[in-house]
Amino acid sequence: MQSGITASSELQSAFQTFTSDASLFALPITIVSESLQPLPSTPFPSSHSGLFNSIHTLSSLLTPTEPLFLLLRRAPSSNELVAITYIPSRAPVRQKTLFASTRNTLMRELGSEKFSETVFLTEREEILDPAQWEERAKGSAAANEGLLSVEERELQAVKRAEEEERHGTRGRDLMGEGGSGADFMTGKKGEGKGRNALKISDEAKSALSVFKDVAASEGKVAIFSIDIPTEEIRLVSSKTGMQPASVASNIPTDKPSYTLYNAPGVPGSIFIYVCPGSSKIKERMIHASSRLGMTKLAGWEGVEIVKRLEAGDPEELGGGRLEEEVKALTAAAGTATPRSGFARPKRPGKR
Repeated sequence: MQSGITASSELQSAFQTFTSDASLFALPITIVSESLQPLPSTPFPSSHSGLFNSIHTLSSLLTPTEPLFLLLRRAPSSNELVAITYIPSRAPVRQKTLFASTRNTLMRELGSEKFSETVFLTEREEILDPAQWEERAKGSAAANEGLLSVEERELQAVKRAEEEERHGTRGRDLMGEGGSGADFMTGKKGEGKGRNALKISDEAKSALSVFKDVAASEGKVAIFSIDIPTEEIRLVSSKTGMQPASVASNIPTDKPSYTLYNAPGVPGSIFIYVCPGSSKIKERMIHASSRLGMTKLAGWEGVEIVKRLEAGDPEELGGGRLEEEVKALTAAAGTATPRSGFARPKRPGKR
């Protein structure tokens, strides 16, 4: 799939400068007026810096709503280049499709042979977190989902844009890990490794089970977070009678969290994942890689998730965003069963 967009003369010139000046770390590229245009390049912090201790300089370039192409040099005086296609899930649908279908053009016009690695990513943390670069370098299963073929990346991006669903790396999902905490299916402590061993406190499990009953639509809210030392899902807070405009103010601003919200008039629950940029790297890593496990856990308990939202900070849910989502779900409930953002996972059983 091609977009018809081409590289501008400004980009060609900027890329020539980038490849010839080994002190430059990053060359960001965007699409303006149907043309690939360069943004100001970023130098390495020092002559001794490499990719891992330079990626923090990209933080201001990466937003939760704007796609971007990033060309990176692995080290000063190195010719090894990495091409990143960054398409966040909250980007407008047209932008998602446009950037996904232009990626091939960018590589062709700049010369794909000049890049040792091409990566398709959807989260800021996948770019800014050195540990995730190490994971991809090891060729792990999680990395394999992030390093797809060109055709697969484009097809998945377009599908994601059309369906407004996120494609994430596999991560650990808090599954198959033994230790303390309740076995989610049995409630027993200290179970060994297995598909159904999820570390969740009894209080959190009890709060989660409340969302099975959606008939009342009482505006129930429950906020969960992972305790890093124990890697156990715990309840942060729970309330009832919550209107959409009030939800964001209850979500923590200093740590990642998962929120379930059963809005009035919505026959199901909204799952909200918030990952503040001010939180610690390990917190972001664990919560990002475990959000799929959290939704599966909810599904096994009988919670119907009808919409999934993600935000970098609680304030991103303001400005009427959550109200609009609830309004759309309420309208859909009046005519048909709302389409779930996730297929409800099957309860694990005997093979």
